[in-house]
Amino acid sequence: MGLIRQVRDGIMRFAQRNVVARRRGDVVDTYRNLRIGMVTLILMLAFAVTAESIRSTDIRPSISDYYDTSVRAVFIATVCAMGAMLMAYKGRSEIEDVLLNYAGFLAFFVAFLPTDTAERLVYPPRDWIILNMWTAVFGGVSAVVIWSLISRIGRFATSRRTTLAGNVARGLGLCAVIVVVAKQLWWEDAFGITPHVAAAVSMFGFLTLVVGVNGLAAVVRDAPRRYATAYFLIATGMFVTVVVAGVASVCGWGEGVNLVFWVEWVLLAAFLAFWLVQTAELWDEEAELKSAVDGDARARVLGGDVPDADSPDDREQRG
Repeated sequence: MGLIRQVRDGIMRFAQRNVVARRRGDVVDTYRNLRIGMVTLILMLAFAVTAESIRSTDIRPSISDYYDTSVRAVFIATVCAMGAMLMAYKGRSEIEDVLLNYAGFLAFFVAFLPTDTAERLVYPPRDWIILNMWTAVFGGVSAVVIWSLISRIGRFATSRRTTLAGNVARGLGLCAVIVVVAKQLWWEDAFGITPHVAAAVSMFGFLTLVVGVNGLAAVVRDAPRRYATAYFLIATGMFVTVVVAGVASVCGWGEGVNLVFWVEWVLLAAFLAFWLVQTAELWDEEAELKSAVDGDARARVLGGDVPDADSPDDREQRG
């Protein structure tokens, strides 16, 4: 019995010192890790594409065309992970949140629906691609259903009230999804745009709107001017890049220079710049909010409204 008690006491001491929740704010750390993770994923994709280009001494027509190279696993994994992060990240306004959700969802189509090029050596069977597409749709619908059920229970801090801008964004996002699905099922080559291209263009369009919305939000809430200026400059750069690329493509100026490849990297770099600026702006926002909430809770405790609940660390220190 003495040995069993010693083992039990040892396990309890280990748990108290190593397993008990930390007091520094795990929610804030999770939020910050999410933001840093997005940067890491973009850098991973850039590293893989660069390494493959050097190894093969060839630059593919677009980033998505690296699907047919050694980068396939990295491309699918990073794009899907970025999509999941965009959907998990909660925008500060309804319209930003909706745009991020649809951009993230469309990222799965970008990963699952490969480009159709004459140089393709290995093209997955069409029924495989369609199955992957429906799997993405199933995942998106499941997320909406689960979110709706839980929100009805009242387990979310944010309000369910919708706005006109948010509903317009929902309509645009739903239209983009319907177009991609319809093209993959029935009109794959219609208008010379593949389902993959439709998904990628829509995704980058929503991300550009996200940057612009943040610029407007920075002005409205009277944030430091440098943030609003940065957001507007990045959004303008993304918009101009898309317009110039479209004109160049129509006029035939992009032949032989892998125009799409470089445009995609400019847009990804611009979004990365936006994400870093927003990270700098919001780095301490959640921590300050948590501090304010904790301070309010402590004030209620000292006022006698609720009994004080010591943390394991407090009990151990007094021990």
